[in-house]
Amino acid sequence: MPRAVYAEWDEDDVADWVDERPARRLRRKPLPWLRVVLMSSCSIAGLVYFALEQEQNIRPAERQKAIPSSVLVAPAPVWKSLPPSPAVYALAGTSGPVTSEAREHANGAREDTLILGRFGDFRYAQLVLVQGPAEPAGSFYIETVRRAARSGLAVAHQGQSRVVATKFGPVEAAPMILANKGEQTCEAFRFSDAMAEFSFQGWLCGSSPPDEAQLACFIDGITPAGGAGPSLKAVFAQAERNRPDACGPSARTASVTVRPPARR
Repeated sequence: MPRAVYAEWDEDDVADWVDERPARRLRRKPLPWLRVVLMSSCSIAGLVYFALEQEQNIRPAERQKAIPSSVLVAPAPVWKSLPPSPAVYALAGTSGPVTSEAREHANGAREDTLILGRFGDFRYAQLVLVQGPAEPAGSFYIETVRRAARSGLAVAHQGQSRVVATKFGPVEAAPMILANKGEQTCEAFRFSDAMAEFSFQGWLCGSSPPDEAQLACFIDGITPAGGAGPSLKAVFAQAERNRPDACGPSARTASVTVRPPARR
């Protein structure tokens, strides 16, 4: 009976039945997950390529704008010049032009510079006075060299220091030779009162080396002017009570009188 049924099939039907077997169907159709992986990989590769193309097309100026530049800020200067104002100090009995300038430290200290005459004159002096917290002081020689350099001068020689009695008290002094296009003999000096926060430094020069009496009287001639404040006036009031008798009005005048050089 079954053979009769099979006898009605022809060869084509048998071939079709063989092709419809499950194993044959699996070999003919691709796996679905592999197709998804391939398509995803292609999409990612395309996005990466597109992003790289966009990055290369950005203009250099836009790339520089996107990167923040570092800003360098210079520190504020320690000293700043002050505008012209009434003088704080004066040099009693001086004959000749006296110029002055002032500047202020970041810590509030004030520095006034008085210049009598010019380098090479028969009587030339420079005096720097500081009121307020002072910077740490170096050696006498180093401070003198530094001050001279600010004025365009060089210290060719500085001798042994000594103490000179003045109305302010003991003042350190030393013979010195200043040089520029020529040389001039001078006396360098320095004084500091830490309690009163008051100090001064400078030099006195002449056609001949100033002696100790001339230097003492020149220093005693430093007086407060109209622009001085109460604390500074108190310092000078105390100094006047300690003034030596050797430097009266006539002695102060003689110490700064211009004397022409001797004829040869």
